Order: sequence, then C-alpha cells, then structure tokens
Amino acid sequence: MKKLTFTTALLVVILMIFVSFRIADPDPAYIKAFGFGSICVSMKGYPLKDRYDATQFDFRNGKFYVPQGGTIDLRAFLPKGTTYGDLINKYTSNHPKYKDVIEVQSYWKIYSNFDDVGNNLFTAWPANSIDMLHQNKPLWFEPTNTEGSFKEWNTSGQDFTDSDNNLQRDVGNWLSKAKPGWQLYILHTIGFRRNCPEDKYWDSQRLEYIVPISFEMAPPIATCIVEVK
Repeated sequence: MKKLTFTTALLVVILMIFVSFRIADPDPAYIKAFGFGSICVSMKGYPLKDRYDATQFDFRNGKFYVPQGGTIDLRAFLPKGTTYGDLINKYTSNHPKYKDVIEVQSYWKIYSNFDDVGNNLFTAWPANSIDMLHQNKPLWFEPTNTEGSFKEWNTSGQDFTDSDNNLQRDVGNWLSKAKPGWQLYILHTIGFRRNCPEDKYWDSQRLEYIVPISFEMAPPIATCIVEVK
C-alpha cells in the first residue's frame, strides 16, 4: 500500500513538473522591457522564451532597429493571463463562418513601407492596427497550425533560420536591399482557414466547381515597427 501511494505521488509530481514546463511563463524581463500583448524583434538570433538577452534588441522610441543586411527573429507575448486557446475560443465560438473551417491557425504578417527597389508603398502606418490586417501584398505571410500543445502557450516566435517559414527568403532579401529609415510593420494574430462555398465558381477547363478558401483573422494581438538603421 505504501509502495502504491509513493508511486502515485511520484507520478503526480512528474505530471506537475511536465505541465509547468509546457505552460511556463516567459522570462519576466521580456514583459518588463516590452509589455504584454507585444512583439519583440531580435537582430542577433532567436529570442529564447526562458532567457531574456538585452543585447539582442535595439529598442528605442517605440521601434526596433536592425542593421542593413541584417536578420530579424520574432517573439510575440499574449495579453496578460491569456493563452492561444483562450483567444482562439473567444474568436471562433460565435463566428458565423466557423462551420466551414479547414484549420485553426495563428498568423504573422510583415509589410514594408518601400519595396526592394525603392517604390513607396505606405507613406504612414495606420493608427488602427485592424486597418493593416488585410492590406494587399504583404512582404511576408506565415500561417501556422495550432496543433498539439500550442493552445496552452502564451508566447510563440519565428526563427529567421527556419527554412519552413520563408522569413529569411522574403524578409532577408528585403533587408539586403533596404536603405536607412525604411520600415517594416509586423502583426500577429489568430483565426482560421475556411472554405468559401458562397464564392464558388465554375472552372471551364477542369469542368468542375471550385470552392476558394479564405483566412478569417481576429484583430491583431500584437504589432510592432522595425526600422533599418
């Protein structure tokens, strides 16, 4: 009996440690530096969740600064006391189009105020972040699945060296050509990809109806501005 009780207690302790590890909060120094509901942009490698390194960031006057030809690694922090699951449930629970869902996702978008040859795309960033949510031609767009333990998280990020996300290809190319003063607008949110039966159309070559897809996105969770120095 004593052996059984000890074994049960040990399993409970192991489970608690495992759960605590999975949903542990990020290093509080991040929140002190950037606040809840924020994005931080590192110019010196991927910012680890549990270890804040101030040398990775040049954050001044509400903007992150990165060098010409440099790199960017991203980490988002959710509003205080929330997880991705909380935000997803709040957005999808009464959404009229959720019945057509294909996949629940999180989203990253980056817009540039100049293209890589110097054409001005934005003279000023909108004051309301919702106005940036569906702007045309983002420099980079990354839908991310929310499977596994993702919904328990309160932070997530994007690694510049991850070949699966094309951050290095799309944004790295832009940074290699950017001039001092050029800017990036970064936003992060959640939502879902769905079928759009209301917009189906007949494809005369394939001789069948095509049902397009749509990305339904909640208002941005966090945004930030990056400037080339």
